[in-house]
Amino acid sequence: MQRGKRLLLCLVAAAAYAVSPALASGAFSPSSLAAPQGRNSISGNVFGESRHPLSDIYVELLDDVGMSITRTRTNGVGRYVFHGLPTGQFKVRVLPYGTDYVEQTQDVSLIPVSATPGAGAANEQVDFYLRIKKRANAGPFYAPGTVFVQETPEAAKKLYERGVAELDEKKEKEGFESLRRALEIFPTYYDALNRLGTEYAVRGNQDKSYFEAAHVLLSKAVEINPNGFSSSFGLGFTQYHLGLFDQSISNLQRAVSAYNKEPRGYFWLGVACKRAGKLDQAETALKRANELSKGKEADVHWYLAQLYSDQKRYAEAADALENFLKNKPDARDAEKIKQLIATLKEKASKS
Repeated sequence: MQRGKRLLLCLVAAAAYAVSPALASGAFSPSSLAAPQGRNSISGNVFGESRHPLSDIYVELLDDVGMSITRTRTNGVGRYVFHGLPTGQFKVRVLPYGTDYVEQTQDVSLIPVSATPGAGAANEQVDFYLRIKKRANAGPFYAPGTVFVQETPEAAKKLYERGVAELDEKKEKEGFESLRRALEIFPTYYDALNRLGTEYAVRGNQDKSYFEAAHVLLSKAVEINPNGFSSSFGLGFTQYHLGLFDQSISNLQRAVSAYNKEPRGYFWLGVACKRAGKLDQAETALKRANELSKGKEADVHWYLAQLYSDQKRYAEAADALENFLKNKPDARDAEKIKQLIATLKEKASKS
């Protein structure tokens, strides 16, 4: 009786292999990982350039052809882990959104080694040491353009370079202090005024006093170098948030004249013009921002939709909102936006 059972099990296993040799050999598709059955794992740490751990950084697991399987974030000590993986080839990609670090990918093989077929587990440690983007040293509002050259005291220059390095390492307090000390030595130091001012500007939503400080620093920077995109854009951006709309428009126009291939410049120029009631200028600027971003910036479509709706151009407003959702399908109130699109289309058909 026992011999008959063993024979039956062997026949079943052979039949399964004949139906799906790939499955029997351990190959898999991305969908097979929806509920992983393997005992393998990939874990590791993500570090910055100074080898300090980076927390809350996205890490993505992909199959061997680059299809996304799952995603996690690093914990407070920069560690990530993917459990329960089958045997096979993978890629691990670090996506440092919102930072000055460069994306990085590594290939990983999970092949358990065991004397017993089907036993054992592969546990691979894959660490990442991220590099700073080359343009990061120029600050949050960087864009290519003419280099502004000044004769700078060596002590101020060293403090500036230290401050930039500290900010790149996310040492905000130390970085700000170094830049302030550089300005104490050389009050008209354009690079230091620009970097500290733009750093304050991007933090303005945390505390209005940052915008006020940015306004002082960047106004001085623009006086020293009227042709810099970064300082002109930062000043216009700051003035918009302080309600100085006409001044904002003037400096944003200066910024896009200095460098006309940066979509952010045209986007905020369009937003400022719309807020000031200059709708034709707003539309021109927002369309240019859309062109430069190749239609992939959701916020541009959102403001175009508002502009068209205010002008009762309902069909165009509906198209803009559809493009907004196309670029941001997980938007908050997506269902309400879809209802609004339907309403706008109905209004368009009646008019």
